Amino acid sequence: MIISHRHRFIFIHCRKVAGSSMKVTLAPHLGRSDLILGSVHEILRDSSPLRPWVLRTLASPRGAWELWAALAKGRDWRSAVNKVLKKRQKRRLGLSSSSHPPAVDVQRAFPDAWGSYFKFCFVRNPYERAVSDYLYQTRLEPNPPSFSVFLGQVQAEAREGDEKHDNWPMYTIDDRVAVDFVGRFEHLADDFRQAMRLAGLEGVRLSASEKRRDYPKPWQDYYGPGDRERVESLFGREIRYFGYDFEGT
Repeated sequence: MIISHRHRFIFIHCRKVAGSSMKVTLAPHLGRSDLILGSVHEILRDSSPLRPWVLRTLASPRGAWELWAALAKGRDWRSAVNKVLKKRQKRRLGLSSSSHPPAVDVQRAFPDAWGSYFKFCFVRNPYERAVSDYLYQTRLEPNPPSFSVFLGQVQAEAREGDEKHDNWPMYTIDDRVAVDFVGRFEHLADDFRQAMRLAGLEGVRLSASEKRRDYPKPWQDYYGPGDRERVESLFGREIRYFGYDFEGT
């Protein structure tokens, strides 16, 4: 998430849509009072840690202690800074998620900005995004579960009220789209240029994503019996609203 008071925009960072690359691209254009949550470790690879929005959070006894605690757990300093920033801002703003808060949380935390700033996000075909999420979530496991088992775990979490895999609540309120512009991952470069034009940042071009990887096989091949139905039960609202289909058209 980014709240830019300098440029009067709110960026909602949905999962698995190159949102980190968007944050890296936008970071140099942010003002002293702007706020960015998540992906800070990636931003700091190419910039100084002495950014005002970093120092404001760390320059306190509690912030320094939390940074030390994160470093003591073996995190590199960039990841430690990212962890502390997310944790402290989540607590300060009353967010239910530090990197991907739902729209209702952002509206409550920034009512004036939500009512007057340009708000945008990006979405991705849920049939493909589920595979991307699966590969990311299991990337460090020596014996990862099958895609079908992973989807079953996501369904179990969803039944318990955990929506961390669902992007729909991040840009909707009362089940209605609540942002001004929704770009599509499938038209990433063009839609990002359009979003920047609407945000008053014409000429800003998206940085290449370090996370984007080619699939070991076509993403449709990960699907087994019943998996399409599982994805549709989890992400049906997004599939229906944007007209996504399994063929990726």
